[in-house]
Amino acid sequence: MPNLVNVFVYGTLRPPQPNTAPADSRYYPEVARFVKSMTPGRLPSAQIYDVGAYPAIVRGDGTVYGELLRLQPRGLEIMDRIEGHPTFYRRERVQVETGKGQASAWVYWAPKGLTLGRPLIVNGDWLHRQYAGATEAQPQPEVDPTLLALVRRFARAECSWLSTVRPDGRAHSAPVWHVWLAGRVYVVSQPEAVKTLNLQHNPSVVITHPDPVNPVIIEGWGTVSPATGNRLRPLFKDKYDWDILTDADYTTIIEITPLKLLAWGKYGDGRWPGEAVVQVHLD
Repeated sequence: MPNLVNVFVYGTLRPPQPNTAPADSRYYPEVARFVKSMTPGRLPSAQIYDVGAYPAIVRGDGTVYGELLRLQPRGLEIMDRIEGHPTFYRRERVQVETGKGQASAWVYWAPKGLTLGRPLIVNGDWLHRQYAGATEAQPQPEVDPTLLALVRRFARAECSWLSTVRPDGRAHSAPVWHVWLAGRVYVVSQPEAVKTLNLQHNPSVVITHPDPVNPVIIEGWGTVSPATGNRLRPLFKDKYDWDILTDADYTTIIEITPLKLLAWGKYGDGRWPGEAVVQVHLD
């Protein structure tokens, strides 16, 4: 069939397998109708990390396992949107090994700094992931003290404003409660809320501190993160006296990975890239 493209998928775009969690393949249904064939494959000279709601790969001394999908170009366009190419994950050509030999394919590499301090999946397989003993936090690099102060101020703010994009391109903004954990922002929403549905179409978001004179603006990438409830529960409980695990209406956890932080005013001026912001871990 002409005009088909090869893509090596290793994470949430992988087809589900028996006895694997549905959330681990949650984006595959968006491209399934465009897939014409799939073959088990492996990518050498790469390492895969668990970065929370999804995995990330970087070049390294290891092998990453997944599937080589052969699909129609429309499926690649949807993958670009899901992965945020070229502003978040970046799509590049690689040589993938399969049982039938090598094949040229696209793959999505993680942005710089995203995997620092994150657990390595030692067997290279997201759907059947194994870790090297306890996933202890790696030593964190030094953080710009101004950036640290700005993030701490944002994290302590009572609320923030979250802006998303509707499928027809119109902007949507809403006040939200938020917490900060391990370099990311977390919001809990209703599954049918406008902001939640918008993320299914476009994960690009902006979340801002409500102070218009001394703002903190975070441009980020939002995705549903169903496995983080237990870690977030005490943070929301301490900050808002809100038990997110017993709330029957607000059941969707949104994880926002910073791509950029901007600020000005008396608390600090500057612009920091996402790889610096995700390294800010608060006590």
